Amino acid sequence: MNNIKIHRPVNSRFSFEADENTERKIVFEYSLPVIKKERFGDEVAELMFHITNAPEEMLSEEELEVANAFRAPRNYSLSTGDVVEVDGEHFLCESFGWKKIDNA
Repeated sequence: MNNIKIHRPVNSRFSFEADENTERKIVFEYSLPVIKKERFGDEVAELMFHITNAPEEMLSEEELEVANAFRAPRNYSLSTGDVVEVDGEHFLCESFGWKKIDNA
C-alpha cells in the first residue's frame, strides 16, 4: 500500500514556474493499493500522472476509482510544478519527468 499526497502550488497560476522552494498545499490524499506489482516512489508518481491525465476509457477499474476520488473535489490533472508524495518521499513534476526533492 502506498500513501499518496498531492501537493499543489498555492499560487497555481504560475505552477509551471514552481520549484522545490515553492509554497504548496495538500489537495489530495489516498492510500493506493499496489497495482499489479510493487512500485518505487517515482513509478507511483508517474502512475498518478497517468491516472489524473488519461481519458477514463484508458484506465483500469482500480485506476478509475483513484481518478474519480482525485477529481471529486474539483482537482484538475497533475502538471508541472505539482509534487507527488509517496510514503514520505517527494517528487516534483518537471516539464519532462520527476525530480526527487527533500520536501514539499
